[in-house]
Amino acid sequence: MRRRLLDATTTLLAERPDSVPTTQDIADHCDVSIGTVYRYFADVGDILFDLRQEAIQQISSDLAVGIGQAIDAEPLAAITTVVDALTSSFERHAPVIAASLAGDSAEFGSAWAQIEAPLVPLGRILPTRFRPDLSPAELDDLVFLTMGATASLCLRVALARPATADRRRLVDTCARMLLAAFAIP
Repeated sequence: MRRRLLDATTTLLAERPDSVPTTQDIADHCDVSIGTVYRYFADVGDILFDLRQEAIQQISSDLAVGIGQAIDAEPLAAITTVVDALTSSFERHAPVIAASLAGDSAEFGSAWAQIEAPLVPLGRILPTRFRPDLSPAELDDLVFLTMGATASLCLRVALARPATADRRRLVDTCARMLLAAFAIP
């Protein structure tokens, strides 16, 4: 039942992206009593928290896989692989991410920090390979900026892409933009 309630909330978020469903909306969607919802969750905030935690775990896993696939690729292909993996993951979790961004952006920022922190060592692999000339402090700065830029660009492509835009072309453009950050001046 718990899974049904979480899935119903995700469905309702996708169907009505401009509003967060109430516990009654969720109960109605599952054809259960409101008491059933409260048996598993204190309120909608708890449901959204659980959905956000699930999304964080899955996005982290998807990103780690993407970085792993990119490790031995040439620079542009490597970055394109990572951008595509993260964008795809954001697309799969779009309703939950959109609700998180609309509800409390500070909370989502904190959640993103949870995604990013364990991936910093992986996030250093490609920059270290592309820029062996950098000092550890310079590398830290580059990783900090490129991880943030990557997240922002991928979110934009996944959640705010115009209907007329070509996803593949946007992903490729993001990759070229990020590759420019690794260029030796």
